Amino acid sequence: MNYKAENIQSLILTFGYGNRKDYDEFLKWLEMFNVNCVVDVRFSPRAWSRKWYGTAIEKLCNSINIKYVSHTALGNTSGNKNWIPPNQEEATLALLEISEIAQKETVLLLCAELQSAKCHRVSVANQLHELTGITVKHLE
Repeated sequence: MNYKAENIQSLILTFGYGNRKDYDEFLKWLEMFNVNCVVDVRFSPRAWSRKWYGTAIEKLCNSINIKYVSHTALGNTSGNKNWIPPNQEEATLALLEISEIAQKETVLLLCAELQSAKCHRVSVANQLHELTGITVKHLE
């Protein structure tokens, strides 16, 4: 499927920064899909590189007029791709909040794991798809 920004009505994207040393790929996807909101789904929004700390991502997003939201309630405590949120009730509320945003804006779920097949963000995105019916695309 060919995605061009002008053809996108609503879309939920997922992206993992992995060991990327710069923002090039991240910025490319934000622009290509006209992302309006980045939702950080890490349990702890920190990284080996301070560039990927939540505060740095928030500053970057703000500088290009993109909303940044950190939802640690959508983080994963399992240690693998099987999503176990820290608190199910808080995770449910966060999913409802993000589903409302996703119905109005293009949302990108951000996590650390480079490969979506190994990351809990797929489960988070699937839950959002069930709530909204919005198409999900995993970027790598």
